[in-house]
Amino acid sequence: MRVKLVYLGLVRNRLGKQEEEIELKEGAFLSKLLNKLTEIYGEALKTLLGSDTESRLDPSIVITVNGISRTTDLRLHDGDRIAIMTLISGG
Repeated sequence: MRVKLVYLGLVRNRLGKQEEEIELKEGAFLSKLLNKLTEIYGEALKTLLGSDTESRLDPSIVITVNGISRTTDLRLHDGDRIAIMTLISGG
């Protein structure tokens, strides 16, 4: 199956791209996608997401699937649109 990724904020800066499509095994969980991305992008992404993409992400990271905020235990489907972004803060 193929999913579309959209990178926003600091994630976009670190990866140097706005979006891409990734091929996954049918029925893969969001955690597997994150593991695949850290294999592809290495430390640039791993330090941003946090050390354990199987169960815990850095609290400043937000991931939406088809526009709805999700946790890493979500099963993905062909054609899903995943946005990975950092929280906006400031005063």
